[in-house]
Amino acid sequence: MKKIVLILFLTLPFQMYAEAVSAKAYDKRKELLNYLRFIEPVVKNFRGDNKDGQPAEYYAQPGMEGLRVQRYNKLKNLYQEGLLYFFEQDYVNSYRRFLEAQLGMEQVLEELSQFYIERTEGMLKAAVERKNPNNPEDRNLVDISVEYSSESRYMKNFKQERETPFTRRMYNPREFHYVTNRYTIEKNMEMGYRYLAMAKNARIDALKIENNLMKHQNLSPRHRKHRIETYIAAINLCRDAKSNAINIFKLKYPYDNYYLFRGDSKSEATLDKDGNKVEGQPVVISGVQMDYNKNPYVDFDDRLSPVLDLRIPEQYRVDGSDTMEKIHQEEIDTKIKLKWDPERRKELIKGNAAAQ
Repeated sequence: MKKIVLILFLTLPFQMYAEAVSAKAYDKRKELLNYLRFIEPVVKNFRGDNKDGQPAEYYAQPGMEGLRVQRYNKLKNLYQEGLLYFFEQDYVNSYRRFLEAQLGMEQVLEELSQFYIERTEGMLKAAVERKNPNNPEDRNLVDISVEYSSESRYMKNFKQERETPFTRRMYNPREFHYVTNRYTIEKNMEMGYRYLAMAKNARIDALKIENNLMKHQNLSPRHRKHRIETYIAAINLCRDAKSNAINIFKLKYPYDNYYLFRGDSKSEATLDKDGNKVEGQPVVISGVQMDYNKNPYVDFDDRLSPVLDLRIPEQYRVDGSDTMEKIHQEEIDTKIKLKWDPERRKELIKGNAAAQ
Protein backbone atom coordinates (compact mmCIF):
# COMPACT_ATOMS: atom_id res chain seq x y z
CA MET A 1 0.00 0.00 0.00
CA LYS A 2 2.83 2.38 0.89
CA LYS A 3 4.49 1.63 -2.44
CA ILE A 4 1.29 2.54 -4.32
CA VAL A 5 0.99 5.82 -2.43
CA LEU A 6 4.65 6.59 -3.14
CA ILE A 7 4.21 5.91 -6.87
CA LEU A 8 1.13 8.15 -7.00
CA PHE A 9 3.00 10.89 -5.12
CA LEU A 10 5.93 10.73 -7.52
CA THR A 11 3.82 10.73 -10.69
CA LEU A 12 1.26 13.32 -9.59
CA PRO A 13 3.44 16.42 -10.19
CA PHE A 14 4.21 15.29 -13.75
CA GLN A 15 0.49 14.72 -14.44
CA MET A 16 -0.33 18.16 -13.04
CA TYR A 17 2.46 19.71 -15.14
CA ALA A 18 1.15 18.06 -18.32
CA GLU A 19 -2.36 19.28 -17.64
CA ALA A 20 -1.09 22.80 -16.91
CA VAL A 21 0.90 22.96 -20.16
CA SER A 22 -2.05 21.71 -22.20
CA ALA A 23 -4.26 24.40 -20.69
CA LYS A 24 -1.64 27.07 -21.33
CA ALA A 25 -1.19 25.91 -24.91
CA TYR A 26 -4.95 25.97 -25.45
CA ASP A 27 -5.30 29.53 -24.12
CA LYS A 28 -2.28 30.76 -26.07
CA ARG A 29 -3.69 29.19 -29.24
CA LYS A 30 -6.91 31.22 -28.88
CA GLU A 31 -5.01 34.43 -28.10
CA LEU A 32 -2.73 34.16 -31.11
CA LEU A 33 -5.59 33.38 -33.46
CA ASN A 34 -7.35 36.59 -32.41
CA TYR A 35 -4.13 38.58 -32.85
CA LEU A 36 -3.53 37.14 -36.34
CA ARG A 37 -7.07 38.05 -37.35
CA PHE A 38 -6.55 41.58 -36.05
CA ILE A 39 -3.29 42.33 -37.85
CA GLU A 40 -4.20 40.73 -41.20
CA PRO A 41 -5.94 43.83 -42.66
CA VAL A 42 -3.30 46.03 -41.02
CA VAL A 43 -0.30 44.40 -42.71
CA LYS A 44 -2.14 44.04 -46.03
CA ASN A 45 -3.14 47.69 -46.08
CA PHE A 46 0.32 48.91 -45.01
CA ARG A 47 2.60 46.29 -46.50
CA GLY A 48 5.90 48.18 -46.30
CA ASP A 49 8.72 48.00 -48.84
CA ASN A 50 9.81 44.91 -50.73
CA LYS A 51 13.39 43.62 -50.82
CA ASP A 52 14.25 46.17 -53.54
CA GLY A 53 13.21 49.03 -51.29
CA GLN A 54 10.08 49.80 -53.34
CA PRO A 55 6.50 49.92 -51.99
CA ALA A 56 5.20 46.36 -52.21
CA GLU A 57 2.27 45.52 -54.46
CA TYR A 58 -0.74 43.71 -53.02
CA TYR A 59 -0.47 40.95 -55.63
CA ALA A 60 3.30 40.62 -55.30
CA GLN A 61 5.31 37.62 -56.42
CA PRO A 62 6.69 35.34 -53.68
CA GLY A 63 9.71 36.98 -52.12
CA MET A 64 8.57 40.46 -53.18
CA GLU A 65 5.95 40.94 -50.48
CA GLY A 66 6.33 43.89 -48.18
CA LEU A 67 8.35 43.52 -44.99
CA ARG A 68 5.26 43.53 -42.78
CA VAL A 69 3.57 40.87 -44.87
CA GLN A 70 6.68 38.68 -44.65
CA ARG A 71 6.78 39.03 -40.87
CA TYR A 72 3.07 38.23 -40.69
CA ASN A 73 3.59 35.09 -42.79
CA LYS A 74 6.39 33.95 -40.44
CA LEU A 75 4.04 34.38 -37.50
CA LYS A 76 1.43 32.28 -39.25
CA ASN A 77 4.00 29.56 -39.89
CA LEU A 78 5.02 29.51 -36.22
CA TYR A 79 1.38 29.36 -35.21
CA GLN A 80 0.80 26.49 -37.61
CA GLU A 81 3.73 24.53 -36.20
CA GLY A 82 2.38 25.02 -32.69
CA LEU A 83 -1.07 23.98 -33.84
CA LEU A 84 0.22 20.73 -35.34
CA TYR A 85 2.06 19.89 -32.11
CA PHE A 86 -1.13 20.74 -30.23
CA PHE A 87 -3.18 18.29 -32.28
CA GLU A 88 -0.47 15.67 -31.70
CA GLN A 89 -0.96 16.36 -27.98
CA ASP A 90 2.69 17.36 -27.73
CA TYR A 91 1.73 20.29 -25.56
CA VAL A 92 5.23 21.22 -24.43
CA ASN A 93 6.51 21.84 -27.98
CA SER A 94 3.18 23.38 -28.94
CA TYR A 95 3.41 25.88 -26.11
CA ARG A 96 7.01 26.70 -27.05
CA ARG A 97 6.01 27.50 -30.63
CA PHE A 98 3.10 29.61 -29.43
CA LEU A 99 5.44 31.55 -27.14
CA GLU A 100 7.79 32.19 -30.08
CA ALA A 101 4.83 33.46 -32.09
CA GLN A 102 3.76 35.63 -29.16
CA LEU A 103 7.21 37.24 -28.99
CA GLY A 104 7.15 37.88 -32.75
CA MET A 105 3.64 39.32 -32.48
CA GLU A 106 4.81 41.69 -29.76
CA GLN A 107 7.67 42.95 -31.95
CA VAL A 108 5.41 43.41 -34.99
CA LEU A 109 2.80 45.33 -33.01
CA GLU A 110 5.42 47.55 -31.40
CA GLU A 111 6.49 48.73 -34.87
CA LEU A 112 2.92 48.95 -36.16
CA SER A 113 1.69 51.01 -33.21
CA GLN A 114 4.43 53.58 -33.82
CA PHE A 115 3.66 53.61 -37.55
CA TYR A 116 -0.04 54.20 -36.84
CA ILE A 117 0.69 57.06 -34.47
CA GLU A 118 2.91 58.80 -37.01
CA ARG A 119 0.47 58.26 -39.87
CA THR A 120 -2.49 59.43 -37.80
CA GLU A 121 -0.61 62.57 -36.81
CA GLY A 122 0.11 63.33 -40.47
CA MET A 123 -3.49 62.67 -41.43
CA LEU A 124 -4.85 65.04 -38.77
CA LYS A 125 -2.42 67.75 -39.85
CA ALA A 126 -3.55 67.31 -43.46
CA ALA A 127 -7.17 67.68 -42.34
CA VAL A 128 -6.29 70.96 -40.60
CA GLU A 129 -4.64 72.42 -43.69
CA ARG A 130 -6.06 73.20 -47.12
CA LYS A 131 -6.52 70.24 -49.41
CA ASN A 132 -6.01 72.32 -52.56
CA PRO A 133 -3.99 75.53 -52.06
CA ASN A 134 -5.02 76.70 -55.55
CA ASN A 135 -8.71 76.64 -54.68
CA PRO A 136 -9.81 80.06 -53.33
CA GLU A 137 -12.82 78.44 -51.64
CA ASP A 138 -10.63 76.08 -49.60
CA ARG A 139 -9.98 76.96 -45.95
CA ASN A 140 -7.81 75.62 -43.17
CA LEU A 141 -9.18 75.05 -39.69
CA VAL A 142 -8.07 78.41 -38.30
CA ASP A 143 -9.63 80.27 -41.23
CA ILE A 144 -12.92 78.44 -40.67
CA SER A 145 -12.89 79.24 -36.94
CA VAL A 146 -12.04 82.91 -37.49
CA GLU A 147 -14.07 83.74 -40.58
CA TYR A 148 -17.25 81.71 -39.98
CA SER A 149 -17.84 82.06 -36.24
CA SER A 150 -20.97 83.75 -34.96
CA GLU A 151 -19.24 87.14 -34.57
CA SER A 152 -17.29 87.20 -37.83
CA ARG A 153 -17.76 89.67 -40.65
CA TYR A 154 -18.84 86.84 -42.95
CA MET A 155 -21.72 86.03 -40.63
CA LYS A 156 -22.93 89.61 -40.85
CA ASN A 157 -23.14 89.20 -44.62
CA PHE A 158 -24.90 85.86 -44.28
CA LYS A 159 -27.45 87.32 -41.88
CA GLN A 160 -28.04 90.55 -43.75
CA GLU A 161 -31.58 90.89 -44.97
CA ARG A 162 -31.91 91.59 -48.68
CA GLU A 163 -34.61 91.87 -51.24
CA THR A 164 -34.02 89.76 -54.33
CA PRO A 165 -33.33 90.45 -57.12
CA PHE A 166 -32.65 94.09 -56.26
CA THR A 167 -29.98 93.45 -53.63
CA ARG A 168 -27.13 91.20 -54.59
CA ARG A 169 -25.80 88.45 -52.40
CA MET A 170 -22.66 89.63 -50.59
CA TYR A 171 -21.08 86.22 -50.12
CA ASN A 172 -20.21 83.06 -52.02
CA PRO A 173 -22.99 80.51 -51.39
CA ARG A 174 -20.51 77.66 -51.88
CA GLU A 175 -18.83 78.74 -48.65
CA PHE A 176 -21.94 78.62 -46.49
CA HIS A 177 -21.29 75.00 -45.53
CA TYR A 178 -18.41 76.26 -43.38
CA VAL A 179 -20.96 78.07 -41.24
CA THR A 180 -23.17 75.03 -40.74
CA ASN A 181 -20.26 72.61 -40.30
CA ARG A 182 -17.82 74.77 -38.33
CA TYR A 183 -18.65 73.41 -34.88
CA THR A 184 -18.62 69.78 -36.05
CA ILE A 185 -15.28 70.30 -37.81
CA GLU A 186 -13.75 71.77 -34.66
CA LYS A 187 -15.20 68.99 -32.49
CA ASN A 188 -13.84 66.28 -34.77
CA MET A 189 -10.42 67.89 -34.62
CA GLU A 190 -10.59 68.05 -30.83
CA MET A 191 -11.61 64.39 -30.55
CA GLY A 192 -9.06 63.29 -33.15
CA TYR A 193 -6.17 64.77 -31.21
CA ARG A 194 -7.59 63.44 -27.95
CA TYR A 195 -7.62 59.90 -29.34
CA LEU A 196 -4.11 60.41 -30.72
CA ALA A 197 -2.84 61.48 -27.28
CA MET A 198 -4.48 58.43 -25.71
CA ALA A 199 -2.82 56.19 -28.32
CA LYS A 200 0.60 57.69 -27.55
CA ASN A 201 0.09 57.19 -23.82
CA ALA A 202 -1.05 53.60 -24.35
CA ARG A 203 2.08 52.81 -26.35
CA ILE A 204 4.30 54.40 -23.69
CA ASP A 205 2.57 52.32 -21.01
CA ALA A 206 3.24 49.18 -23.04
CA LEU A 207 6.93 50.02 -23.39
CA LYS A 208 7.28 50.68 -19.67
CA ILE A 209 6.03 47.30 -18.47
CA GLU A 210 9.57 46.22 -17.54
CA ASN A 211 9.86 49.23 -15.22
CA ASN A 212 7.12 47.82 -13.02
CA LEU A 213 8.81 44.45 -12.51
CA MET A 214 10.78 43.43 -9.45
CA LYS A 215 14.52 42.97 -9.87
CA HIS A 216 14.22 39.20 -9.85
CA GLN A 217 11.35 39.17 -12.37
CA ASN A 218 11.53 38.69 -16.13
CA LEU A 219 8.84 39.34 -18.71
CA SER A 220 6.39 36.46 -18.53
CA PRO A 221 3.85 35.39 -21.19
CA ARG A 222 1.24 37.19 -19.08
CA HIS A 223 3.21 40.45 -19.30
CA ARG A 224 3.66 40.02 -23.06
CA LYS A 225 -0.07 39.40 -23.45
CA HIS A 226 -0.79 42.66 -21.64
CA ARG A 227 1.74 44.53 -23.78
CA ILE A 228 0.32 43.13 -27.04
CA GLU A 229 -3.23 44.09 -26.08
CA THR A 230 -2.06 47.58 -25.13
CA TYR A 231 -0.44 47.97 -28.57
CA ILE A 232 -3.71 46.82 -30.15
CA ALA A 233 -5.59 49.40 -28.05
CA ALA A 234 -3.21 52.11 -29.33
CA ILE A 235 -3.87 51.07 -32.94
CA ASN A 236 -7.63 51.14 -32.38
CA LEU A 237 -7.37 54.59 -30.82
CA CYS A 238 -5.44 55.73 -33.90
CA ARG A 239 -8.24 54.35 -36.05
CA ASP A 240 -10.73 56.42 -34.06
CA ALA A 241 -8.58 59.51 -34.62
CA LYS A 242 -8.37 58.73 -38.34
CA SER A 243 -12.15 58.49 -38.45
CA ASN A 244 -12.32 62.02 -37.06
CA ALA A 245 -9.87 63.23 -39.74
CA ILE A 246 -12.00 61.56 -42.43
CA ASN A 247 -15.08 63.29 -41.03
CA ILE A 248 -13.29 66.63 -41.34
CA PHE A 249 -12.44 65.97 -45.00
CA LYS A 250 -16.07 65.11 -45.68
CA LEU A 251 -17.35 68.24 -43.94
CA LYS A 252 -14.80 70.58 -45.55
CA TYR A 253 -15.23 69.31 -49.13
CA PRO A 254 -18.89 68.35 -49.62
CA TYR A 255 -18.85 69.21 -53.35
CA ASP A 256 -15.97 66.96 -54.38
CA ASN A 257 -18.22 63.97 -55.03
CA TYR A 258 -20.51 65.92 -57.35
CA TYR A 259 -18.83 64.49 -60.44
CA LEU A 260 -19.49 60.92 -59.32
CA PHE A 261 -23.21 61.46 -59.84
CA ARG A 262 -23.12 63.26 -63.17
CA GLY A 263 -24.14 61.29 -66.22
CA ASP A 264 -20.77 61.63 -67.94
CA SER A 265 -18.65 61.48 -64.75
CA LYS A 266 -16.48 64.39 -65.90
CA SER A 267 -15.01 67.21 -63.89
CA GLU A 268 -16.03 70.81 -64.47
CA ALA A 269 -14.98 72.52 -67.70
CA THR A 270 -12.20 75.11 -67.26
CA LEU A 271 -10.47 77.80 -69.32
CA ASP A 272 -6.91 77.51 -70.58
CA LYS A 273 -4.35 80.34 -70.55
CA ASP A 274 -5.80 81.75 -73.78
CA GLY A 275 -9.32 81.80 -72.42
CA ASN A 276 -10.52 78.81 -74.45
CA LYS A 277 -12.93 76.37 -72.85
CA VAL A 278 -11.40 73.03 -71.91
CA GLU A 279 -13.79 70.16 -71.36
CA GLY A 280 -13.74 68.51 -67.96
CA GLN A 281 -11.52 65.50 -67.47
CA PRO A 282 -13.04 62.05 -66.91
CA VAL A 283 -13.16 60.90 -63.30
CA VAL A 284 -10.42 58.31 -62.72
CA ILE A 285 -10.24 56.51 -59.36
CA SER A 286 -7.45 54.03 -58.58
CA GLY A 287 -6.50 54.05 -62.25
CA VAL A 288 -10.02 53.15 -63.44
CA GLN A 289 -12.16 55.37 -65.68
CA MET A 290 -15.88 54.70 -65.90
CA ASP A 291 -19.32 56.29 -65.71
CA TYR A 292 -19.35 56.19 -61.93
CA ASN A 293 -22.97 57.26 -61.70
CA LYS A 294 -23.78 53.76 -63.02
CA ASN A 295 -21.49 52.02 -60.56
CA PRO A 296 -23.74 50.01 -58.18
CA TYR A 297 -21.53 50.90 -55.20
CA VAL A 298 -21.72 54.68 -55.66
CA ASP A 299 -24.04 55.91 -52.93
CA PHE A 300 -24.51 59.06 -50.90
CA ASP A 301 -22.75 60.28 -47.76
CA ASP A 302 -21.89 57.74 -45.06
CA ARG A 303 -22.87 54.78 -47.24
CA LEU A 304 -20.17 55.62 -49.79
CA SER A 305 -17.08 53.42 -49.54
CA PRO A 306 -13.80 55.27 -48.81
CA VAL A 307 -12.31 53.87 -52.04
CA LEU A 308 -14.90 55.88 -54.00
CA ASP A 309 -15.05 58.98 -51.81
CA LEU A 310 -13.32 61.87 -53.60
CA ARG A 311 -13.66 64.08 -50.53
CA ILE A 312 -10.88 62.04 -48.92
CA PRO A 313 -7.37 62.72 -50.36
CA GLU A 314 -6.23 59.74 -52.40
CA GLN A 315 -3.30 58.85 -50.12
CA TYR A 316 -5.66 58.52 -47.14
CA ARG A 317 -8.39 56.40 -48.70
CA VAL A 318 -6.49 53.30 -47.59
CA ASP A 319 -6.85 54.61 -44.03
CA GLY A 320 -10.59 54.95 -44.59
CA SER A 321 -10.78 51.26 -45.48
CA ASP A 322 -8.54 50.36 -42.57
CA THR A 323 -10.71 52.14 -40.01
CA MET A 324 -13.50 49.80 -41.14
CA GLU A 325 -11.11 46.81 -40.74
CA LYS A 326 -11.31 46.14 -44.47
CA ILE A 327 -8.51 45.42 -46.93
CA HIS A 328 -8.20 48.40 -49.25
CA GLN A 329 -7.14 46.50 -52.38
CA GLU A 330 -10.02 44.07 -52.01
CA GLU A 331 -12.40 47.02 -51.73
CA ILE A 332 -10.95 48.44 -54.97
CA ASP A 333 -11.28 45.07 -56.71
CA THR A 334 -14.91 44.74 -55.63
CA LYS A 335 -16.26 48.29 -55.84
CA ILE A 336 -14.16 49.91 -58.56
CA LYS A 337 -12.88 47.09 -60.76
CA LEU A 338 -16.14 45.16 -60.26
CA LYS A 339 -14.27 41.89 -59.91
CA TRP A 340 -17.39 39.88 -59.09
CA ASP A 341 -19.57 41.40 -61.82
CA PRO A 342 -17.72 40.79 -65.12
CA GLU A 343 -20.63 41.79 -67.36
CA ARG A 344 -21.06 45.18 -65.73
CA ARG A 345 -17.28 45.64 -65.63
CA LYS A 346 -17.12 45.13 -69.38
CA GLU A 347 -19.93 47.64 -69.84
CA LEU A 348 -18.64 50.40 -67.55
CA ILE A 349 -14.85 50.29 -67.50
CA LYS A 350 -13.39 51.97 -70.55
CA GLY A 351 -10.24 50.44 -71.97
CA ASN A 352 -8.16 50.35 -68.82
CA ALA A 353 -5.78 47.38 -68.70
CA ALA A 354 -5.14 47.83 -64.97
CA ALA A 355 -8.81 47.28 -64.26
CA GLN A 356 -9.00 43.86 -65.86
